[in-house]
Amino acid sequence: MSSSLTPPEAYEPEPARRSLAALVEQLLLESLDGASAPGCALRVEMPVRRTDAQAWLRAQDAGEKTYWADRSGVFEIAGIGSADTLVETNGDGSGVFARLRERLACAHPRLRYLGGLRFNTRVPSSEAWRPFGACRFVLPRFELMVADGHSYLACNLIAPEQARVDELFEEIHAGLHSLQFPEPGANAPMEPPLARTDSPDREGWTRTINEALSLLHAGELEKIVLARESRFDFPSASDAGELLRRLTLRVGRAYRFYFQPARGVAFLGASPERLYKRHGRHLESEAVAGTRPRGRTPEEDEALSRELLASEKDVREHRFVVDALVAGFASLCGAVQRGDELSLLRLSECQHLHRRIEGILAETSSDAEILRVLHPTPAVGGSPKREAMDWIARLEPFDRGWYAGPVGWVSRDAAEFAVGIRCGLVHDASISVYSGAGIVPGSTPQGEWDEIEGKMSNLSRVLVGDEI
Repeated sequence: MSSSLTPPEAYEPEPARRSLAALVEQLLLESLDGASAPGCALRVEMPVRRTDAQAWLRAQDAGEKTYWADRSGVFEIAGIGSADTLVETNGDGSGVFARLRERLACAHPRLRYLGGLRFNTRVPSSEAWRPFGACRFVLPRFELMVADGHSYLACNLIAPEQARVDELFEEIHAGLHSLQFPEPGANAPMEPPLARTDSPDREGWTRTINEALSLLHAGELEKIVLARESRFDFPSASDAGELLRRLTLRVGRAYRFYFQPARGVAFLGASPERLYKRHGRHLESEAVAGTRPRGRTPEEDEALSRELLASEKDVREHRFVVDALVAGFASLCGAVQRGDELSLLRLSECQHLHRRIEGILAETSSDAEILRVLHPTPAVGGSPKREAMDWIARLEPFDRGWYAGPVGWVSRDAAEFAVGIRCGLVHDASISVYSGAGIVPGSTPQGEWDEIEGKMSNLSRVLVGDEI
């Protein structure tokens, strides 16, 4: 098995399955000889012919599915089943991250746990979000990984006690046999929604924004991000995998994620915003805030860009995010550097103010500590952080769950997390779409309502049948 990202040969599915089964058997036999202590995370992989990861994921008959694609479009993972699930029903995830460190200490460098956390782990979960837990990370049993244009079929496992070796091999062998490699074909239809319900509705939104503005004027907050849940009800259960495919067609530069802990339940989205990326001790993030739509012509687009860059309200909102990230990096890193100039992050439906921050982590800084310090940024929470989160819990009439929380992956030497925005929660025949707006002095209920409509347009247009 080559460790290079350029495989010597890409196998057809059937030979790849047979070779992977032989590698798993060898790995398990070695574990009997003490090569791997029980509880170690292990991985074997084989290069396979180029395969569409999302199509592969949709073709599998599995209750648990996971998907992640980076923003550059050169790396994606589609996973099914679970070799290991680390979850906390309540709490801040510190216990999960402690176990992740143990599992990953001697793991294969491309073995990744994928998952996320609630936006506010101090707030109890609603019934709709309960399958996700407060913090949940999964090591998929089988993966279709695409990297630098090459596809790999992988199997992950936790080294078992000796008594379970034969049982585990039979389980993996049967799972490999059931994997499907679909040919290109027709995509599933999606029925239009029967109804849409906004929480809060326009009247409630106006009251909420006015209350937030009163808090700002009283000096209790400098900024608060308030969100809406728009629920779409359908005549029958929704195909979450098909929704992800259609969303992917609409978005440009975005992280794409899909977490399905059980049949009929999935959290998915296409987020433009990186929370952080770590490789070894190198840490990078970015401040994203302030919004304008994209123009219908190049001239209109340029005018909207200039308007955003010149907007005192939006620049002030963005500065809160920059200052919070720089302060967070200063507590985590021995050296911090931020971009000198304010730039624009241009997406398919809207554009944002953007600035990059990077640093070198202190040796004692862990991913759990990075998340504790950086999440939530003022782009999705507010300032001051703790007070804004408390007011969000009081003012919003719904549970954010994983919306606006960190979603991503952790490996032995690296990690990457996006902010879980531009997203939806699928629950059988309903889909809830979430989006928020930063409230600062000068905000208006109508202006922030319209901004949210623009941000959720990719998902909402897909749901009503407006494909590109």
